[in-house]
Amino acid sequence: MWFAVLCAALAGCGGDSNHASRGPRTGGVRPDVAGTTAALANCGEWKRATPRQRRRTVEDLRGQLTSQEDTKARSVLSDERAYEVFQHACRQSYADQLRLYKLYVRAAAFESLRDR
Repeated sequence: MWFAVLCAALAGCGGDSNHASRGPRTGGVRPDVAGTTAALANCGEWKRATPRQRRRTVEDLRGQLTSQEDTKARSVLSDERAYEVFQHACRQSYADQLRLYKLYVRAAAFESLRDR
């Protein structure tokens, strides 16, 4: 289900990658597209966003990347951990075009292997 939503969000976007300078923000690091702010969010937008916008984006990503059919499904990656991952990855000067959803999925995949 989340894949269909993500695809719909991607299909609704134009070719301009500099959405951060256009229009008011609607909650996340980029304007809402098909009900989510996270579909195409990248590290450059993450760095320019406020902490509140960043938290909203993490929540959107969790919602989009967690099973919608299982009411008990939870992300293995906590919101706090996702925020830390984005802060660490996005601080690099070359990281501006990295997609946050890709970082989220990869961090979630390895979360169970992390030393606690």
